[in-house]
Amino acid sequence: MVPGDRLLSGALLLLRRAEVRVVSGGPADLDLVVPGGGAVAVKVKVYGRPPTPSIVEGLRRGCREDRFLLVTPHATSYLGDLAAEGVVDLIAVEEGRVVIGGVDHTAASTEAGSGDRALRRGRRPWTRWAVERLLLLAEQPLTQVELAAVLRVTQQSVSHVLRGHRFASRTDRGWVIGQRAEVLDGLLGEYPGPGGVSTYWYGLDPAVRQAEAAATWCAESNVGCVLTGDVAADVYAPWRLPAVAGLYSRELLDFTAAGFTPATDAEYTLVVTVPQDGTLWRTAAAAAQPTARVDPAAVDAVPPVRVDPIIALRDVLASAGPDAAEAAEQLRRTILDGTWRG
Repeated sequence: MVPGDRLLSGALLLLRRAEVRVVSGGPADLDLVVPGGGAVAVKVKVYGRPPTPSIVEGLRRGCREDRFLLVTPHATSYLGDLAAEGVVDLIAVEEGRVVIGGVDHTAASTEAGSGDRALRRGRRPWTRWAVERLLLLAEQPLTQVELAAVLRVTQQSVSHVLRGHRFASRTDRGWVIGQRAEVLDGLLGEYPGPGGVSTYWYGLDPAVRQAEAAATWCAESNVGCVLTGDVAADVYAPWRLPAVAGLYSRELLDFTAAGFTPATDAEYTLVVTVPQDGTLWRTAAAAAQPTARVDPAAVDAVPPVRVDPIIALRDVLASAGPDAAEAAEQLRRTILDGTWRG
């Protein structure tokens, strides 16, 4: 998780502890309900360091009709004064401070933590990683046109990936990837995960049933989602009983109405993430096709239920449990053997 994502995930945890409900929205926009029932719609701005007065004034001057929630590691006296006056809303993650509408809703706990400064910054090559996933999973060659259509990117960006790839080669029917085990292991070692903002929940049902309940709630809310981790791997390559349910969702939702209790990132049974990697949805849709040939025109015919098996494998590897490595190796073999289809 990149530092900005970690800050926002920490801010969402603090909102829950302060009993401020996140009803809906995404990383940039949130619909909140404060204690007592008041509804608040905010534009979210995340800063790795406290924004200066000139930054805040420029923000407000450019969008006078919007209400801003500023998320930062700690608050300066200037930000604290603005928040107390209700000019902006504020979450200072490292301080556990939450001020909405001029009212201090600060939670007692400050466990949310700060960003990981060791994480690599810069633009991430989502398209390259997605092209590698598609070629590793494809049972037949794929043309540049097909790859671009599936991922909804330009042919130029796909061409750039393939020209510079030492294991990709062109045949008379399209592109294939060689040294598949080496490419897969390299991808797993390099890919940081889809990133994004996560919320954490607790339920009493088995993990698979929790995942189904959460997915049903997303569908009822007209929000797309896909299963990941052990729940997805249990379809691709059954090995261990899923202990935690994982979902990627297009928007943040309040899952209390689906029977879940808000939890922390230390103790939870369901984690829901709004991913930064937009290619996740496209490779999931391609993997959901029942035929060996990837048909770009049919990618969106049926909404995918789970992530592609390589994303699932990455998330299994990142999960807890003494048998995580064994479960991951089982899924890795099915990917390389081409027997992963559920």
